[in-house]
Amino acid sequence: MKTKETCRLPGFLKQYFWETDFTHLDSRQHQFYLIERLIEYGDDRAIRWLRQNYTPTQIAAVVRDSRAISHNTANLWALILNIPRGRIRCFSKPSLLPHRAFSRG
Repeated sequence: MKTKETCRLPGFLKQYFWETDFTHLDSRQHQFYLIERLIEYGDDRAIRWLRQNYTPTQIAAVVRDSRAISHNTANLWALILNIPRGRIRCFSKPSLLPHRAFSRG
């Protein structure tokens, strides 16, 4: 079992959690939120970390259930993880975040 210390996030991810107290984020306890934020905003380094620390099944669950990711993000991860588009929630429910500034999704 991991200790609390090993569940802390590396400092280079702090930029993706601007509205949160980064020191209180835990990779197990906040799994959905972390995956959701990193698939939406993460760069190559963040995505490498994500894929090393979470299974494709864990990432796919977030892609399917999140309403906060953009359609573009959902499409990309659906292709990567072979998720049928009809099983992705953000295509059937309105997004929680306005993504118009970044995409047409």
